[in-house]
Amino acid sequence: MKVTSAAFSLAFNFALMFWVSILETQLKPALDSSYFNALPFETEGKLYRMLGIEWYRAILVKSGWEKLRQKATPIRKSLHDFQAYERASRVAEAGHLVAGVIVLIVTGYVVLTYSLRGALWLILFNTFLNIYPVLLQRYIRPRLRRMIEKLQKSQLVSQ
Repeated sequence: MKVTSAAFSLAFNFALMFWVSILETQLKPALDSSYFNALPFETEGKLYRMLGIEWYRAILVKSGWEKLRQKATPIRKSLHDFQAYERASRVAEAGHLVAGVIVLIVTGYVVLTYSLRGALWLILFNTFLNIYPVLLQRYIRPRLRRMIEKLQKSQLVSQ
């Protein structure tokens, strides 16, 4: 496979995500960095909607990816389920961030060695397979945290 081909780009992205998920499963990092906290502009999600995140999310639902996600981390109206889903969002974001940075490094190499046009598939697949998933997790997490806080408050009141 040529490094400039669509097949290489797709295979490389999926191989990276495979290895990142294996590493996460084995290492189980805490992922409790303040990086995962929403920035003020993220709480309402306006920027992400302007970037087309709802369109991207609709593609995931139509493709069946969302059903796979629901099997792994089902959402019922329980504090535990929302906390598990929030953790899964951090795992997904970290994985796509690591893979995206690695693909970006390879993209830089391809641009320097071949051309910007030669790196087109890497750029395209990195955008849709890593950058947009990171944006989606950043978009979803503030809502998840609001729901977790609401459930925690209701549990405190009921005790």
